[in-house]
Amino acid sequence: MALWTLKDQNILIVDDFPEMRAMMRSMLIPFGANKLTEARSGQEAVDAMEKQTMDIVMCDYSLGNGKDGQQVMEEAKERNLLPYSSIFILVTAENTSNMVMGAMEYQPDEYLIKPFTKTVLQARIRKVQERKEGLKQIALALDSKKYHLAIDLCDRQLSSGAKNISELVKLKGELLLRTGDFSGARALYQKALEAREFTWARFGLGQALFHLKEYQQARLTFEELLGNNNKFVPAYDWLARVQKALGDHKIAIQLLTDAVAISPKAILRQRALAETALENEEFDIAEKAFKNVVREGKNSVYRSPSDYGGLAKVYLKKENTGEANKVVAAMSSEFQKGDSAVQLQTAVIQALVYKDTGNEADSAKALDKVMALYAQNPSNLPTATAMELAEASYALGKGNHGSELIKHVVRNNHEDTAILEKVKELCKKTQDASLANIVETTCAEVISTNNKGVEMIKQGKIDDSIGLFMQAARAMPENVTINLNAALSLIAFMQKNGISEKPSQQIEQFLERVMRVAPGNDRYKKTLLQYRELLAKHGKQG
Repeated sequence: MALWTLKDQNILIVDDFPEMRAMMRSMLIPFGANKLTEARSGQEAVDAMEKQTMDIVMCDYSLGNGKDGQQVMEEAKERNLLPYSSIFILVTAENTSNMVMGAMEYQPDEYLIKPFTKTVLQARIRKVQERKEGLKQIALALDSKKYHLAIDLCDRQLSSGAKNISELVKLKGELLLRTGDFSGARALYQKALEAREFTWARFGLGQALFHLKEYQQARLTFEELLGNNNKFVPAYDWLARVQKALGDHKIAIQLLTDAVAISPKAILRQRALAETALENEEFDIAEKAFKNVVREGKNSVYRSPSDYGGLAKVYLKKENTGEANKVVAAMSSEFQKGDSAVQLQTAVIQALVYKDTGNEADSAKALDKVMALYAQNPSNLPTATAMELAEASYALGKGNHGSELIKHVVRNNHEDTAILEKVKELCKKTQDASLANIVETTCAEVISTNNKGVEMIKQGKIDDSIGLFMQAARAMPENVTINLNAALSLIAFMQKNGISEKPSQQIEQFLERVMRVAPGNDRYKKTLLQYRELLAKHGKQG
């Protein structure tokens, strides 16, 4: 048997105390570690992972000012800075419930409480490496975002009598949920639960049932899970989503409040609580939750101008315009150097808050900035925001902006009757005669564009269809039909010219868009199958 060694493994040690970094270094060197990098802060750790792929990260939880260890782990996962095969070990001297629950939700590969010995460290690293070794090929597929290939590899290992059956089934279930095969996920989890009461299987089953809109069964599934394990915090989040779908928002708020009490450092949960409370006019709860999100989010990859906007809206609802303006000023300072998407979000919030505080001049300026940024990249403006801005535009006397925003909403949702009805109601409220037929005419334009592109494909004018659909998809990032047909035109191109990297990447981007806005869509599944069959025909996998 080969001698176990850490030779040539890229290892990152993160601790704000040089003595602790030196101690961990001294523990690792005897095992052959010869590629050690040190970071004194959370930001240095992220920078190091951007520059170099790390095989092992040993990160202290408490890192002084700036990002803590949990936030480093969040960012590494969110931004794909660590391959699936890499190991993240969270190290801490703390063992408070808040810290442990928050950290464990993001599932580090190992969790070490100081002090620990060299022997313990070696045993933990070896244990994780052995577990991940059995998933090596699957990890490569996951790193390349070839999720269906990863599912196939799980099946192959399961059929070959692999020992890590539970882990493979758990991973396969997560992948089925990610790729929108909710019926397949439900069947897999039900079969796993027939063998044994796995927490992960009941949790996955609840998610599959939710996506299949079987809300009552989903509710019972999550309630049973929490009855068995009331500390499994993610189940509270999903049960809250189910209760909202069933129309019981007060229970949803209570569930999220209970979850936050158990694990208060989870930004996304605090945000969900804040937004749900605001929607239901529980302004005190919303204020507290938004404040927590803003405070905890300063060093988080999940920080967003929308949290400041939410807090400002709470203050406006409580008729505290002074505090609302302070929040907007703080947001402007915090996000002044963001990318175009962040700049757009910031300008949107400024426009809406300034309008509601009676500052129409600044609101109009912010709205002009929104429209300039929107023109550069329409994909950064989601439907709900566009609707809100359209209404504000008319209130500010900027009908040209309002009509453009309404067209944006209709283009992206020309087959969604519920959204189109809301647009019609808004058009009536504006009393602008020019908007009388805007829904019908804009829908007709989308249908005409789509039919023209489909006809081009039928006539073999593939390049023309690609150009048309690519341009249309840029303006309609949430339009399911347009994005699927953009993918189909590229599939037709590769059927004629062979597989190539750029069209493949573009197809996957269009399919990912559809998956985001319409998970489980039948046409999505058919298009995905057609794409996979094309890859298989040319000896490729995806």
